Amino acid sequence: MAKIFQKGPAMKQAERSKSNFKVNNNLRLGTRKAPAQICVQTEERKQELTEIFSTNGWVCVIKVDAEQDENTRDLDILQNKQVTAVSTKMANRNDPCPCQSGKKYKKCCGA
Repeated sequence: MAKIFQKGPAMKQAERSKSNFKVNNNLRLGTRKAPAQICVQTEERKQELTEIFSTNGWVCVIKVDAEQDENTRDLDILQNKQVTAVSTKMANRNDPCPCQSGKKYKKCCGA
């Protein structure tokens, strides 16, 4: 039934799904493939930012232009990167209570 509604030349399912669109989730800001784009007004500011990027191991492209406003949005994104919180294992109802009371969790802290 699916062959009737298929448009174009007959392809295998794997080839058909690959050709629709390509998603590249491997690009991360501050890497060689996606360097941070920074625009500053003075050469001294460029040296400061170059030092910050080199100490953190980030890659950047810094353009010096006195007529444009300073654009350090990519630097702000890299510096304020949120760390993913790791949660601890939640106690089940019949497990011993994590407060070390000796009771079951459902009778102690889970009530």
